[in-house]
Formats: sequence, structure tokens, C-alpha cells
Amino acid sequence: MPLADRQAGACVYVDTIDGPAGGVHVSWNAGQSLTEAALGFMEPDRLDHRGPVIEHGARVGSLMDETIKRVLTLAGFRTRDAAELNDLAPGTHVAGRQPRQWFIEYILTEGVLGLIAAIRSCDPSGDDSGESAAGISAEDKARLTGRGIRIVQDGLHRLTDDDRQEFARVFRRLAGAMYSQAMACRGFWKADRLLLELPDELCLPAQEPPTVAGTSVTRFQVLAAAYAALLGSIELADEDTVDDDDAVKITEAWTGTLLRRMGQAPDEDRQELIRLFREAACEETDSAYMAFASGFPEAIGLVEEGD
Repeated sequence: MPLADRQAGACVYVDTIDGPAGGVHVSWNAGQSLTEAALGFMEPDRLDHRGPVIEHGARVGSLMDETIKRVLTLAGFRTRDAAELNDLAPGTHVAGRQPRQWFIEYILTEGVLGLIAAIRSCDPSGDDSGESAAGISAEDKARLTGRGIRIVQDGLHRLTDDDRQEFARVFRRLAGAMYSQAMACRGFWKADRLLLELPDELCLPAQEPPTVAGTSVTRFQVLAAAYAALLGSIELADEDTVDDDDAVKITEAWTGTLLRRMGQAPDEDRQELIRLFREAACEETDSAYMAFASGFPEAIGLVEEGD
């Protein structure tokens, strides 16, 4: 089928060729009007006018291919540019599912980024839909997110060099995927660009190394501790800091996301996540946060009867 005759949108096809270039490919088709316009300006008698239309078509294709790649990443697939495997192949090559341990890291990273973005986007002036909201002041936003951010930044000192680099890559990859998903759902102007800025902030080492810098930790442990701390900051805050309705809206949204993700996971992954949260509670130095983190898995229904 000619490209111009295809419906606009993501095109999925399977290349049956043997070798690494074979498999599932996803690319963006701009649709008939733009494709025909670009092809039309490639005609010999119109070469002097080809620039704007052809360049616009290329920009649209590049933007949408990058969005497709990020959405696939968010869904747990490994991807790469198809051109890396075959110079003539367009779009994105789907290289398979992420390893199982990536799933827990993905859930926790998504939650840390989402909670910080949700707190910071809760403005006192209300949201852009016109609904009234008490919102959160700039000072209170810093207070609510500060503990979780410090845990991530302090954790960098306790990771190996390889883990530190992978930590930054995961944050950037997930932030880009979440932003692309928000852009697809809410539109370009309403998608929160704060998500794209968060990885750089989170991956800045703390000004002073933590006193426990010599104790090694895993990326999973750092993320679980930060996730629990962010939720605990909201749960333990008084109403002058965050309105009850705003607090419930944020916490229910992200604990609900956590439970939906885990609903797709095998039981051993759920048990591992529970273990990480309980480990984070044991590491807490503040008694109120420790009490919250200790009961968190049961409170949201992550622990099932008999566990």
C-alpha cells in the first residue's frame, strides 16, 4: 500500500528478515495530505519551493517517532532507532521486553517523578480547567518534596559508578516517556514540561555527602525510600501546608497507579516491592515517617490477606 494511502498514525509492521534487523517496527505515517504535499514539492519543476513543506514533514515524522519510542519505553519495551540496524528502515525497532527487574525500577521511578510533578503543579491559583483549588505555596512545595529529593541525591553517593550512570539514564528515559504520554493525552500546551527538568535536579549530588556514604545501596532501595518519603510528606502534612482534597487527589492517583502496575506483575515482583518498602521503613530516622512507611503496603492494599 502506498504511504499516501495509509491512514495517519502509528504503523506497525513485521520484518521477517533473519538477523537483528528483523522483527517488529513502528513508524509514523503523516497521512495523505502532508505526504502528497511533500512528494509534490519533490517534482523537478518545483524544486525551488521544496524546503518548507518537506522540512515540516520531516520534523513531524521525527517528533512522532520520538514520541512512539517514549511511549513504548513507558510500556516496558526496549527500543532503538531502526536505522541503526538497517540504513533504509524507518522509525523504531522494538527489541523486546525489558528484563523483569526493570519493572520494579520503572514503577518506583514513575512514582517519584509523578509525585514531585503533581505536588509542584498544584498551584494556589487553581488548575487551568477553571476548577477552584486551594493549591500549595512554593515554600510548602519545597517542604513536601525536599525529603524525597534529598534521599535520591544522597543515594547517588552510595551507588557504584555504573549504577549512578544507569540511575540518571532511567530517570531521563522515564521522564521523557511520561511527558510524551501527557502530551498525547492532554495536548502539547497542557503537558507539564517540569517532568523533563526533574532528572537533572534529582541526579545532582547533594551538597554534602551523607554520613552513611560508605554503606552501599541499590537503585531499588533508593527509589523505594524516596517514594515512601514523598507520600509520607503529604500524609503527615497539616492542612495549612496542603489542603486535604489536594492531598487525597495526589496520593490516590499515584497509589492507584502503583496498584494497577502491580496488578500486571507476577507475585514475586509484588513481594519484592513490599520487601523494599519495609526495608525503607527500617532505614527511616524520623519516627513519624517510620510509622507511615511501616504500614504503607497494608494501607494501600499491596499486601494481600495471608501474606
